[in-house]
Amino acid sequence: MQTLSWQAVYVVLLRELKRYWRAKARIVSSVVQSVFFLAIFGLGLGGLIGGIGDISYLSYLAPGIIGMSLLFASVFSGVSVIFDRQFGFMKEMLVAPVSRTSIILGRIFGGAVTASLQGIMIMIVAGFMGAFEPSLALALGAVAAVGVMFLITSGFVGLGVAIGSSLNDFHAFQLLSTFVIWPIFMLSGVFFPIDTVPAPLQIVMLANPLFHGVELLRWCLLGVGTPLLGPFGWMINLGVLAVFNVLMIILGAFLFSRAQV
Repeated sequence: MQTLSWQAVYVVLLRELKRYWRAKARIVSSVVQSVFFLAIFGLGLGGLIGGIGDISYLSYLAPGIIGMSLLFASVFSGVSVIFDRQFGFMKEMLVAPVSRTSIILGRIFGGAVTASLQGIMIMIVAGFMGAFEPSLALALGAVAAVGVMFLITSGFVGLGVAIGSSLNDFHAFQLLSTFVIWPIFMLSGVFFPIDTVPAPLQIVMLANPLFHGVELLRWCLLGVGTPLLGPFGWMINLGVLAVFNVLMIILGAFLFSRAQV
């Protein structure tokens, strides 16, 4: 049994970063799409709603839009597994004298870093739009939010890799991932607080890992969370995300190890 090679993890991670940096259109389009959501819903609809509790609707919405961007970027990074299988690069990686676990960890960490970079850009733009109040607490919270972004993305990249490892067709990946993504996104508390919906829907939202990720981002950037989970709700959010990460990384590694070239 081959041991884990951190050098192989680093090489695969670096490849993912270079691929991301070269795709300028992908970077710009993803950021512009998120800014569009912030402008239309945060500034437009926010003028009608007013605010959520003691914060403006734009401020409430901003962490959710960051979470949306992280979700889409993370899951769709799994398509690279199909791409590499179709064009032969996966075969070259798999014949290397390193474990498949090293390769998959490099993919997951690389996808998590690139998606987190995208989330950081959107967080900065949201700050310029007035979503966050400048303060020392915000500066410290923004640093913590970067760690939360990596935690969110690593789990969902693992999910994307698991889907990509199970399929051989780009179109099937797009359909299946979209089928998975949109319910997760819509039930993550991006647009409305969890305590305003019926109890059955609250249960579904509490089982949604992205909901806990968005709540953690709100704790970091705004210092508020849902009253439903109490003053220490961030600990519950963190625990759920940690468990989700472990499960998705294990699932992604297992399915990737069984993938046929």
